[in-house]
Amino acid sequence: MAMLNLTLPGQHPHPEAVVQDVHRRVNVSLSRRQMLSYTDANQSTLCPTGNPIDDCWRCDTSWQLNRQRLADCGIGFGQYALGGKGGRYYVVSDSSDHDAVNLRPRTLRCAVIQICFK
Repeated sequence: MAMLNLTLPGQHPHPEAVVQDVHRRVNVSLSRRQMLSYTDANQSTLCPTGNPIDDCWRCDTSWQLNRQRLADCGIGFGQYALGGKGGRYYVVSDSSDHDAVNLRPRTLRCAVIQICFK
């Protein structure tokens, strides 16, 4: 009899099932991409990406108007993560991140440490 170790919060009781679901979704997305590329020469009207996460949002030309909807596109172990969904989000627009002590706003480091939200 197998015992579930539930000491870690958020631990999935059946990790193999999560991995199989990710593989299934990737295969469906790739199959759809192949099928559409053979059946329609006008690729501008289609949006086959071959990536199940991109399939969720990339065809929506106004995705940036509802960025929190992107949280619904997660698959795998991060599928049920709550970070960002229904809450605040932070746009990283500054790639200069040379000083770990004096953080600059709009950098990824500032967002991860979350002092920029205060």
